[in-house]
Amino acid sequence: MSGIRQWLDQTKVRGMKLGLERVHAAHNILIQSYESAIIHVAGSNGKGTVCSLMATHLNRLNQTTVMFTSPHLVRIEERIRIDGKPISEQQFNNYLSLIQQTEIDLNIELTFFEVTFLASCLCAREMNPDVFIVETGLGGRFDATRIVPADLCLLTSIQLEHREILGNTLAQIAAEKAAIARPNKTMFVRGIQDIEARSAVENEAHQAGQTHLGEISSPANVEWISIDSNASIKQEALTLAAVALDHLNYSIESIEESMHALNWPGRMQHIEPMPWGGVLLADAAHNPSGLRRVIPSITERLSAKKEWCLVFGCTPQEDMSAFVQPLLDMCKDHPPTNILLTVPQTGRYPGVPTSQITGLEWSYKQAIVHASTPQEAKLFLEQLQPEYTLAIGSLYLIGELFEALNLYGTKHLELFPPNTQR
Repeated sequence: MSGIRQWLDQTKVRGMKLGLERVHAAHNILIQSYESAIIHVAGSNGKGTVCSLMATHLNRLNQTTVMFTSPHLVRIEERIRIDGKPISEQQFNNYLSLIQQTEIDLNIELTFFEVTFLASCLCAREMNPDVFIVETGLGGRFDATRIVPADLCLLTSIQLEHREILGNTLAQIAAEKAAIARPNKTMFVRGIQDIEARSAVENEAHQAGQTHLGEISSPANVEWISIDSNASIKQEALTLAAVALDHLNYSIESIEESMHALNWPGRMQHIEPMPWGGVLLADAAHNPSGLRRVIPSITERLSAKKEWCLVFGCTPQEDMSAFVQPLLDMCKDHPPTNILLTVPQTGRYPGVPTSQITGLEWSYKQAIVHASTPQEAKLFLEQLQPEYTLAIGSLYLIGELFEALNLYGTKHLELFPPNTQR
């Protein structure tokens, strides 16, 4: 590992630090202004999908993009995509060196997330794309991504999540996410039924602006977007991406074709052939609402499969039984031949041991197999050679399985590769 990558790795031990003072100070030194239009996206689920759809559609309109998302599946470079492709190691290293020197000059300690985001900002400044697309990491008000002068903001669905950080009620969480609203700019928000949460969003927008970021407080323009409560993440993304790009005067005539062209790694991703000849469907449904929303689409795909294998592993949940229930119901209606339970190794929190999930009411035809790691799960898959495999759960599970399958550097890790099946 190079010295600069060792430094980046060491920033992980600094954990997560709320507050924008450090990252804003570094940003002021590194970047004075942007010429690109900037779209900032927050929400509980579907942020990455709407970001990647906008990037794909803009590419089809011959527009250039830099996109920042997190976390990554296999390698850190995936967090920064230039026209859909992960940034090169060398370009990323160059940005890291600039950030490290700035950290020294300012006598501050930046977090891992702050460093990676600043690298995307340097990329956007240097590449000068038509549009810089930014996905919030956590929340909104104190997230490092809040420091950029966004021209337009989007809020996807909002759910009870990260309560230890964002608040215990939907209204509190909605307020934290809605704090990405920029003074005198538009924020498109997926409609919210909860009256208090809706009011919280309106209040944040009315007093938009953070003076310590050099903003002058002034109301943002909130536009509520009505989306059916049963809409899939893809349907939500289509609606929100369309209104956002139309607002920026881009044609949205063929945006559904852009969704078909999009290959968002690890999200309802269809990959074939596997080394053993089968098909893999991978989805990082990592929280209750995310899992619940993808199950109908997955069920539709599995309905014609007589034999299939489930690979499942996750990070801690507030209510594990409630989280897994949609998956248990699907298995009951259409039992897999085998279930591989495994443990993600690289997440922010330790993966849930298989002993804690094996006792749930799984339905299957042959056996439950315990794999200590996703790498070991890959070996079991090679032995079982299933015709169809569903890998679902933690994003880290999907990433580690992809790494074991040597998918990095292939078309399957690009946003809009040619001839990728969906």
